[in-house]
Amino acid sequence: MPGPLPKPPEERQRRNARDLGTVTPPSDSPPDAPAGLGVDAVAAWVAYWGDVVAGVVRPADRSVATRWVRNVDRYHRVLALADAEPVVTGSTGQPKPNGLYDLAFKIEASVRADEQQLGIGPLSRLRLGVKIAETAASLADLTADAEGGADDDDPLAFLTG
Repeated sequence: MPGPLPKPPEERQRRNARDLGTVTPPSDSPPDAPAGLGVDAVAAWVAYWGDVVAGVVRPADRSVATRWVRNVDRYHRVLALADAEPVVTGSTGQPKPNGLYDLAFKIEASVRADEQQLGIGPLSRLRLGVKIAETAASLADLTADAEGGADDDDPLAFLTG
């Protein structure tokens, strides 16, 4: 089981902890998806390269992304085959779950490991120490908007009328 999330940089006593700093979206166009992928895998590939977290991937890391998307494709294909016939006949004639489910779950474990390395998912991004630079409003902006709103939006003004 993984440990706690890292402290913010200003609270760290040891400075050798990883912190990738602010990550910006990749500026160049995303790489083409590997040939022969299914629709779900291509959608995952496009979504990943369109996400800001892809900004941490270096050219040497591209093989990890390729392995991830190929395993995503395998997972969807194997799971579709298993779902087509979820119960099969065993060697002695008994009904049993399709063995392809076991293979799908093994592939899923590989996909999860790759997703951790690539920073896919909120917890994986936090563990990588990624600070995402997006156009989200800061807390000060949100506070200013809330305080500068019209009086009719204020529930207290509505009640005191």
